Amino acid sequence: MTKPLLLKPASNWLYWTVIALVVKGLFLGWFLTQTYYHDIDGFWGQSNGDMMTYIQPVESLLAHQGFKTDVRMPAYPAVYLLFRLFFSAAVACNLVILLQVVVSALSVYVLGLCAQKLFQTERAFYWAYFIYLFSTFVSVFDGYFLTESLAASASVFFLFAWLRFHEKPTRWFSLLAAGAWLTWSVFLKPAHLPLLAIPIAIWGLRWLRGKLPFKQLLRYSLLFLVPFLLADGAWMVRNYRSYKEVIPLLKSPWYPESFWPANYFDLMAFCQTYGEDFSYWFPNTGIRWIQGWGNNNFLPPVRWYVKEDLGPPPNYVYTARFNRDSITSVRNLCYRLGNGPELDSVQRSIISAQIKEKLNRYTRSVREDNPLVYYVWAPLRYTFTFLHGSWGYTFLDDIVKTQWPRFLLRLYHYIFVLIPGLLGLVLLTQRGLKRDDRLLFIPLAFAYCIVVYVMVLRHPETRYLAPFYPFLVLSAVTLFLSIIRYRQSKKHTHTWPTSPL
Repeated sequence: MTKPLLLKPASNWLYWTVIALVVKGLFLGWFLTQTYYHDIDGFWGQSNGDMMTYIQPVESLLAHQGFKTDVRMPAYPAVYLLFRLFFSAAVACNLVILLQVVVSALSVYVLGLCAQKLFQTERAFYWAYFIYLFSTFVSVFDGYFLTESLAASASVFFLFAWLRFHEKPTRWFSLLAAGAWLTWSVFLKPAHLPLLAIPIAIWGLRWLRGKLPFKQLLRYSLLFLVPFLLADGAWMVRNYRSYKEVIPLLKSPWYPESFWPANYFDLMAFCQTYGEDFSYWFPNTGIRWIQGWGNNNFLPPVRWYVKEDLGPPPNYVYTARFNRDSITSVRNLCYRLGNGPELDSVQRSIISAQIKEKLNRYTRSVREDNPLVYYVWAPLRYTFTFLHGSWGYTFLDDIVKTQWPRFLLRLYHYIFVLIPGLLGLVLLTQRGLKRDDRLLFIPLAFAYCIVVYVMVLRHPETRYLAPFYPFLVLSAVTLFLSIIRYRQSKKHTHTWPTSPL
């Protein structure tokens, strides 16, 4: 059977890259006509609460006041600085998002090549390419001044370089490139640091099985880590000069408390005990009710096209030490604190202290008296939230008013990526342990993603899944290919030779 005309060989990089650029460019063009929140006049993209925290350190540097930041790694500000040296702030921001869409389009093609290398069939290229191209899960972030788009592309480029090295282990440059891309990912998102250990762990497994000499294990590991050691060494020198402390990554993983609403960290800790959303800027988050918000009451220009139904924590959260009346009392205090301009500083301090004492007591109570909720149910709720896409903009809930297009985007996510991807992770783990240990990187990276954001940090905002989304796509591809091969084998098994008569 001849190949359809449009399905040119995967080696035709220009053809496939141009298609990806056209599709992503059209989506970005439409998306930019829908954006509604801009921190800088003249910026085309969609702003986010994080945007200015990447820009301000660069503006401080250009004003000869130093690169001042306690909460940001330098990679993303460096991209902005590259353009800001020659253009105004708004133009530099616009060039950043244009760069993001170009790099993102290239990553679609490269992800297809990764699938082809992993599964040894050109069919895998087409599956991965088209599934990733038409998903909005990452494409949405091409138009945001955030690290998600570049971090997702970095994941793809790392994997490609790592696979190229394994095809021919004398390609030292490919190994250095793999380390550089993962280093770039860490300098975009410091929570990605432990990912550096996964390739080394896979080589360690190969050594334990007698398939890799120990000298090779050391050589591979050192070359792979060289980019990070150099980059982080320079960053640590900067941090020591600024703080007189040895700080490998960030001085603080959170904005200062003054950035947040009153008692935010107390509220967050309580919500984390039962897996509740504490992003008060998203709809239907439990923290909004405790803070005293009413339904669909968002500060402009924030908007969400979903029905909001706020309410108190569910009954299974309460213990003998507090009940619904107790948390309602906290809600009333929070409302008074946030809506009482007549309060002086002493009164505000007293109310804030009351809220803190009550919430800390309730938080300890859930953890100590309701361990099933804290250690089992909360992580399960957060896992669903993380994978379902509730915390974020990936399905255009703040852009598209009509419900059915947003429903179709979620359906696409479930049918083509999430469900087959989760099943594919099992297949990749089995095959990685039995035949091809390169495959293990994908399930290990995804498992790390769940562990760190769901269980350790208990902060599973869905946008943090974006850099791992390409791996989930590859997992889905392995399931689809397995189904096709199974059906073909069954077809051949039930085909009987016809009689010459």
